[in-house]
Amino acid sequence: MMKKLFIRADGNDKIGLGHIMRSMTIADEFRTHGFDCIFLSSQPINREIFDRYNFQFIELPYPYNHKSVDEAIEIVRILDFYNADYILIDSYFISNEYLSIIKNQFKVICINSTNDWLNTDYLINENIACDINYYKQLYLKSGTKLILGSTYSPIRREFVGAKYIVNPIVKNLLVTTGGGDQHNFMTSFLRMIKRETFFYNINITFVSGLCNPYLNELHRDAFGFKNVSIVSNAPNMAELMKNSDIAISAGGTTVLELSAIGVPTLGIAVAKDQEAGLLFMGNAGIIKYIGKITNPNLMDNVVSCIYSMLENYEVRKKLSDISRKIIDGLGAERIYNQIENKQT
Repeated sequence: MMKKLFIRADGNDKIGLGHIMRSMTIADEFRTHGFDCIFLSSQPINREIFDRYNFQFIELPYPYNHKSVDEAIEIVRILDFYNADYILIDSYFISNEYLSIIKNQFKVICINSTNDWLNTDYLINENIACDINYYKQLYLKSGTKLILGSTYSPIRREFVGAKYIVNPIVKNLLVTTGGGDQHNFMTSFLRMIKRETFFYNINITFVSGLCNPYLNELHRDAFGFKNVSIVSNAPNMAELMKNSDIAISAGGTTVLELSAIGVPTLGIAVAKDQEAGLLFMGNAGIIKYIGKITNPNLMDNVVSCIYSMLENYEVRKKLSDISRKIIDGLGAERIYNQIENKQT
């Protein structure tokens, strides 16, 4: 009988698609090893994402931001019906009461980067800034298997082992904020670069995710700007990255994918849980960390940093080399090996 992994993850215009995308990367690895992988999701903003990657999903009639006892009981019922082996839960809205109900009957895997103790069989914190010693003490004698650090960063297969060349002249700039753009950064950036003539010789591609509430506004402002293109729900993200000389990216999975390819990247923290990881990556020379999305000087800092990188091939080459060395893209495979006890 085929083994089954269920995944409890949500994506919408409030939290973006990061939880779903990194869970899908892990699920895809399990699928290559013969698992049947099924998503449980609360009112997904766009079902196309599940169809695109050929995942079955079951829609739950519960809010994404409150994991109730009733939901936990319903999940147990579903897992029991399908004779599940594991459930992977990727959410910051879970409680130990919720987890205990499920863990009482099924093996639970949590992806979580908070400092809270969770009642789970496996804990994944793939954050590059993860304090491993802290977690070892927190979970001492708990029986929880810890899967910690950037060696476990789940990156999709198409971003691994890509051939990338750092060009002496910057011709292509990629701008992405992940699945959403709650702060309307892309439109603000577009308005800024219209006033900076040095951008007129660069092809600029904005990649808008499924959850961008400002997509129509972005299209309106880009009208007539010949060197600007907007790609919605990009099916070929890896190719767009490979063809970029510089990228601007929010934190999360996207910045790790850019790093795995080797694209010189400017990182912006669009959520509080992205700050520590991006700061760590900046200090390690993997990316240029620009700061928080709420910084009033952010746009000026972005433009200034891009301008300096245009003139400095060596800086871009160094960023590319370091990022590829540290982010190797094998995280999902390592996660599977840890959970299934297949050490390599």
